[in-house]
Amino acid sequence: MEKTQNIELSRPVRIKDLKKRVTYVDIEASPEECQALAQRFRLPGIAELKAKARIERLGRDRAVRIDGTIVARLAYLSVVSLEPFETVIEDSFSEILSSEAAPKTDTEIELTPDDENMGLIEDGGFDLGEVLSQNLALLLDEHPRKPGEEDAPDGVVWADEDIEEAVPNPFSVLSEMRNRLRNGD
Repeated sequence: MEKTQNIELSRPVRIKDLKKRVTYVDIEASPEECQALAQRFRLPGIAELKAKARIERLGRDRAVRIDGTIVARLAYLSVVSLEPFETVIEDSFSEILSSEAAPKTDTEIELTPDDENMGLIEDGGFDLGEVLSQNLALLLDEHPRKPGEEDAPDGVVWADEDIEEAVPNPFSVLSEMRNRLRNGD
């Protein structure tokens, strides 16, 4: 598998080049790769991106399980103040890649709850950099707020509370009015 030109962080891996059972790989993105990923994810910047991956061969090389840790130091644009701020993301990931849409193997592959992502092995390999990029995208905050920012400058309160809980039930309001009228309040 050759390095893919259109992928921002490309680390092609051929399954036949992996160790017989488990292979450990460390990846560190270059400044150019970080900048390209920041553009892809529409972030102000990614200062650093590192990952440690454990690749396990499964099902007679028709599948691999990749798990590891991603550490990224990046900048978000606050949805409240529109000011950039830096943060660090550090989280684990797990993914199974298969040469078929539904792996048919003699060996039973146990899926853990973290193995939600399923990708495909193409031409006897996969791009570990793209796997990491996609997992980083899943870890990004959709509505980032600068630490300490809960209220917008215009007075709008940004809270994650359920709106239905804040709005009183109209029937309970009518019931309270009826009770007050009966009691002469």
